[in-house]
Order: sequence, then C-alpha cells, then structure tokens
Amino acid sequence: MAERRIDMNDICLVFDYEELIGTAGKYFMDACGFLDDTENQSLYIQEGLRVLANCRKNIDPHAVLTSVDSTCYQNHMLSIQDVSFQCTAFEQIPDDNILQVYIYFVTVGPCNIQDKNLSEQYYADVWGEGFLESCRERIRAFVMSDSKSRFEHPYVTYSFGPGFYGMHPEKLKDLAQILDPSSIGITVAPDGTPSPEKSCGGFLFAVRDKEQLPSEICKDCIGSDEGCQFCGGKNRIPSKEACLELLHSYGTPPHVIAHCLAVADTAGRIGRLLKEKGLPIDLDLLEGASLLHDIARTEENHGVKGAKIAIRHGYHKTGKLIKRHMFYISDPYHDRIDEQDILCLADRMIKEDKYVGLESRMQSVLDKYSDDPVATVRILQRLDENRILIRRIEELIGNDLDDLLRQKVVDEV
Repeated sequence: MAERRIDMNDICLVFDYEELIGTAGKYFMDACGFLDDTENQSLYIQEGLRVLANCRKNIDPHAVLTSVDSTCYQNHMLSIQDVSFQCTAFEQIPDDNILQVYIYFVTVGPCNIQDKNLSEQYYADVWGEGFLESCRERIRAFVMSDSKSRFEHPYVTYSFGPGFYGMHPEKLKDLAQILDPSSIGITVAPDGTPSPEKSCGGFLFAVRDKEQLPSEICKDCIGSDEGCQFCGGKNRIPSKEACLELLHSYGTPPHVIAHCLAVADTAGRIGRLLKEKGLPIDLDLLEGASLLHDIARTEENHGVKGAKIAIRHGYHKTGKLIKRHMFYISDPYHDRIDEQDILCLADRMIKEDKYVGLESRMQSVLDKYSDDPVATVRILQRLDENRILIRRIEELIGNDLDDLLRQKVVDEV
C-alpha cells in the first residue's frame, strides 16, 4: 500500500492488488458457497478466476482518508463542518472515550465485465464486493498504525457508515461535504448512490477503552434495520408485511409475487422441520429472503439487482441470500444446512406458484435449456446436489420430504 498526502489533512491510499487478493478471494469463495476441498466445484471456481482475470485491468483500489479530533464528538453526536451524524450506538459511547475520528471514501473502480453471461456478471459483482471489503480491512490496519503513533494503547473500531453498516445511505452525500471523494474519482448522487458502484464511505473511531463500546444489538437502530458491525449488531430482517410492501413498490408482477409466497411457504416448512431437530435455522431471515428473492425477476441478473434493493433498504443479510440464490453452488456433503441451502432448494421445488417437487421442476428447466449443453450440465449438477441435500434432510427429520410437502397441497385442496 502506498500513501500520498493530498493536502494538510487528507491522505490518499493506493492499494496493491496482491495485498487485497487474499481477503477478496476468501470473500468470493464464501459468497459463492465454494469450499477449498470440493472437487465438484472446481469448474465454477475456475470460471470465477477467469472472470477475475478479465476484471483485473479495471480494478483500481484507492481510498482518501482524513481525521478529526475528539472535540467533534460531543453529547453522543458527531458534528463536523456543520454536518451532524447520529447513531443509536453513539448513545452507549461516553464522549471521553473517543480519541480520534477517521473518515474515509474508498473505491475499487469499475469491477465489471461486458458479458451477457449472467453467471460471469454475478462473479464480477461478488469480486467487486470482496475487494471493497479487503480495502476496508486495509484502511483499518492503516488507522490502527496511525492512532498508535498518536495515543497510548488505542483501540480502533471496525468501519461503519452510510449504506453498508447501520446508517442511512443518503448520509453518504453529507459525508462528501466533509471529505471530497472526487480526488479518487468517486461521485455521490443526491440519494447517496456512489459511482463507481463498488465504492463507499464511512468512519472508524480510535477509542481509549474497547470495553466502553456497544456490545449488544441496537434493537432500535435509527439508521438501518441492519444494525452495524461497529456496534456488533445483526440484521433484524424485513417482516412479511415489509416484504410485500417492497414487492408492490418495486412493481413486481402479481404472478411473481405469488411465486415468492409459494417459495416462502415451502422454505418455511422445511426450515421449521429442521429447526425442530435442533438446527440453528433463522426462520425470519429465511422468510424474508424467500419473499424477496425474485423482487427484480423482470430485470437481467435479477439476483444481483434484487440484492441491491434489499441492501438499499438496510436488509444486508437478506440481500446476501438473494444475490446468491441464482448461482449458489451448495456442497451437499458439508455438515451444515443453512438458510441459503433451504431457499435454493425450495425455489427448485416450485413452478410458478405451485409445489411440484424437485424432479418435476428441474425437468422443466432441462427442457427449456435442452439446446444449451453447458447449461444442461450445470442444471444436472444442481439436480444431483439437491437430491443429496434432500436425502440428508430426510435422515434428520425421519420422513420423506416430498410426502410431507405434498400433504400440505392435498390438505389445501
């Protein structure tokens, strides 16, 4: 990482690709559901690496950073140049615990490819997020070093800020009043949307005592339903009512909404069966992701587009499941069965708004892509993976899964 001073206060950080690839690679593997020791996933890992090779020339990670002293944080509010920032977590941080406040913008450049292959577009998007996360990690390391040169035994919080952890996205335009992001090629729209897309801005605090930071979930977060990494919060998940409101407000067609409701019902039944057997399934998260998974189905690469909608409204964990649902490669032999596995399985059991079972649904998909040998191979692999997953679920619940799910259909008739 190289650094250069822009003026008396601002520093530009230029990140080296090699120092970022480790964290970005781990992010990519996790986001796609890949495991290092999984032979049947090697084809897709190689495809992801080819996408990275094509994107690499467009990856240009830079950050601009400044800092202000602790006097800007008073009465549990951060006020800089007549711009104020509030956070539920601030109410739990004593004013005298703040040593220094660091402010940054970061971009990885236009990490994208001009390709109509949807899986490659998805992989490019995930790589962009991975490099952005890696940049934030390096920014924190830089801040830790800088704060140690100023103070005795400081602790540096994880980054948080508008649009990605715990603060409303529109606040990004206020952040741009304090620190000019144009010095690294970022522009911020009035609604807080940054360009290039893989960009963000935020804060880190250097504090005296890390024990005087919020340690519990901010249940009444004023900025986002997500809560934030800064205060240790977790996504509180959209309610069913909130999901339906979003589906209607974004113009999702009625037949797609009916499909989402059917997937949510099937996913919920599978989730409850597994939870009864002791698996740590978050049923609210599963319902929210199932209801919103096709919110952008009328658009190209709708998983990525739908995830952006969810994240825009603060539902980060939900958005993560939505983004992955089209191209997630599950490992049926892995110990865990999680919400992603259940969502993808349920989606592959529903045709439009009717439960038809895995075999029937996947056969209709095979028929649709019968002239595409590459797609056919991938569909057959997903089918085999889900057959094994179903057998594992049946071993846990002690019943035939298809019989249980069809029984509900019969009961409703």
